[in-house]
Amino acid sequence: PARRLEVFYARDYRSLLDMQSYGHDIEASWLMWDAVECMIPENEREPYKAMCLTLAESVYERAWTDHGLKNEMVDGEIDELRIWWVQAEAVVGFVHQWQKTGEAVYAQAAADTFRFILEHLWDKRPGGEWFWCVDEQGVPTPDKPIVEPWKCPYHNGRMCLEIINRS
Repeated sequence: PARRLEVFYARDYRSLLDMQSYGHDIEASWLMWDAVECMIPENEREPYKAMCLTLAESVYERAWTDHGLKNEMVDGEIDELRIWWVQAEAVVGFVHQWQKTGEAVYAQAAADTFRFILEHLWDKRPGGEWFWCVDEQGVPTPDKPIVEPWKCPYHNGRMCLEIINRS
C-alpha cells in the first residue's frame, strides 16, 4: 500500500501526477482523526485510527529530518525546502501521533521541528511573522513575500491553538 494521499485527480479519480505532499499527509493524519471523533461511534473508530497513525508514521519515515519536514516529492524529485505551513502541520501531526501511540520519537520530532521553526522560520525583525520558506540549512529564500494570498498566519496560528488545546 502507498501509505500516503494522492493530491490531484482527474474526473474519474485517477491521480494526475506522482506527487507526495508531506505537509498535506501529516495535516490529514490529525484532521481526519478529528473528523472521526466527531462523526464515528467510538466502537467503530479502530480502522480509521490505524489509517491516521499509518499516514503520520509514513511521513516521519519519508520526510522528517531534525531540521524540519521536507516539502514534497514530484516524479521522484524531492523538494527540500522547509515551507512555513508544512512545519506548523508537522508539529501538530507529530504531537498527535505521540498522544495516540505514546512513542517518544514523535514527541521528539515535534519538539525538534518547533526548535527549527524558532531558529530559522520565525522572522525576528520587529513585526515579523514566519518566512514563507527556508532552505534545508535554514536560510530564508529571498524571492518569497512574508504575506500574500497563499501565505497568511492560518497554519501557524492554528498550530499554536492546537498545541495549547492538547496541553
